[in-house]
Amino acid sequence: MKIFYTVIKILILLVFLLLAVSNTQTVSFYYLPGQPVNLPLIVVLFGAFVVGIVFGMFALFGRLLRLRSENNRLRAEVKKHARMGEQEIQAATPVVPSAPAAQETAETPSK
Repeated sequence: MKIFYTVIKILILLVFLLLAVSNTQTVSFYYLPGQPVNLPLIVVLFGAFVVGIVFGMFALFGRLLRLRSENNRLRAEVKKHARMGEQEIQAATPVVPSAPAAQETAETPSK
């Protein structure tokens, strides 16, 4: 599986390099109205890619926090049930005294 991810990463890198080599023309990028900046097209594409990653991370951040809290709650519940299970096992096992049992066999008359 690790090899599969490595191959995917290399393919994405090769596509990005192909885009970088073939898109070296300058374009006007307007970051504020009336203030253009001439940049290579690959820089604009890379900037859009980075902005997309940042917005995606912010969009998933709330879900990440919710899943972490649910994970902690479930771990506490599992520990609670494990303790309850141990107590039930200890309560269900009868305590057999070994000394009185030996005395009973000695006191019973033989026929």
